[in-house]
Amino acid sequence: MVHPSIKPKKTMNNRETRRYEMFVRVQTFGQQNTADFAPASTAATNLATVTAVINGLNIAKAGQKPGRDTSKEVLLDAIRLDVQNITRTAAAIDQATPGFADSFRPPAQFNPSALLTTADKFIQQLTAQPALVAHFVAHEMPSTFVTVLQTDRAAYGTDTTQRETKREAGVGNTATIGTLIAQGMKAVTTLETPSCTTNTPASPLKWPHG
Repeated sequence: MVHPSIKPKKTMNNRETRRYEMFVRVQTFGQQNTADFAPASTAATNLATVTAVINGLNIAKAGQKPGRDTSKEVLLDAIRLDVQNITRTAAAIDQATPGFADSFRPPAQFNPSALLTTADKFIQQLTAQPALVAHFVAHEMPSTFVTVLQTDRAAYGTDTTQRETKREAGVGNTATIGTLIAQGMKAVTTLETPSCTTNTPASPLKWPHG
């Protein structure tokens, strides 16, 4: 049972929220007047539909609410620091080995795309040529620095994929909400017909609406 005081999460628009609240009032009214409806009656069937719609909306609204993600800026900062450590160490190595730093230049521009391109280039070079890694380690870079860069780069790619997946799921849940609202409105409209309001002729039922 959904208590009428429960408010839907603010992931539906105002119109959908008002209809959700109406469904809850109709559900509560039906539960308070259960004795007036035969188990297989039109009213009982449509009340069950209203309850199913409310449950479906609760699930869809929960799916619309995005989970907490690691900030993209935090992930980019980790990659930026990795790249910076490599370029600065390469510049130091270049003092004794002229030309060494040519393969480890900083990004040409200060934007995410350039940073990621540079990180990918460094990963490719360092994994293909272990001797280059040895030079960095000899200049006090940790032996795991390539793995760290790979991990940070992969984390950014995974985060981007997860964000897109969640966005697509949110769009799907928005469409589901529209379908459920339509089903609920159809059930409520049926409940307001004479066949569902005259079960007690002396005191016709008045369904809450609007």
